[in-house]
Amino acid sequence: MGCGSSRPERDPQPARPLQIGAPQSVELQIPIRRFDAQGVPIQARDHELDRGTLESALALMAERLHSRNASLTVIVVGGVVNTIFLGTRQSTHDVDILGTNLNNDQLRMLDDAAHYAEQRSPVPLGAEWFNSDTKMWLGPDLHRELTNIAMEQDERVFQRPGLTLLAAPWNYAFCAKIARILTGEVRPYDLTDAATYLHRYIQRNGGRPVQVGQIEGWAQRFGRSTDRAYLIREVNAEYRRLYRHEGIVR
Repeated sequence: MGCGSSRPERDPQPARPLQIGAPQSVELQIPIRRFDAQGVPIQARDHELDRGTLESALALMAERLHSRNASLTVIVVGGVVNTIFLGTRQSTHDVDILGTNLNNDQLRMLDDAAHYAEQRSPVPLGAEWFNSDTKMWLGPDLHRELTNIAMEQDERVFQRPGLTLLAAPWNYAFCAKIARILTGEVRPYDLTDAATYLHRYIQRNGGRPVQVGQIEGWAQRFGRSTDRAYLIREVNAEYRRLYRHEGIVR
């Protein structure tokens, strides 16, 4: 119900004994907030992380998890996919994770492993270099759906005993990127990222261009904004520049 809606008044009900239900499970966010010796929250700083730095940090995480007899699979989206898997960027400042396949005990182990890597990395990573902020923008049903698709897609960004990173669904990554561009917060690599995600989707799905109506269907499904004219004019032009053929058709 919207904020402006009003509810009909009800007749007063007889008082009932207060009942306290069972505690509800609240999913942890990563990183779990940390405090200094004086109890002040530690402020995070971003650092640009190149492929070698990312792979070394993730290897430290895997080592920590493996030592605890854990083997976790995490879904990732954004710059880490471009930097490690696609090779289309030199660096990114963090690893964005999502996924409904982990319980809170596993999330605590993941957070511990990320902190372990941060402490032992020879170059600074930043306290939020490995985070689940992206999950806050996803409803539970969509989050579950994306997790299942990513597990089925099985594009392995990183894998060592203890830790596997899988790329988020390519059509979701594409739609999320287009929606960001349309907000006006455009970064120099955004359009190329979008074309690259679309190309990977096309490669895995028969090699044929995608109809613009199908992309609009994706955007609706994922709750993202899109623009038909921009897709045809800008995104398809970038796709042609990179791959020498059409990526989007009417």
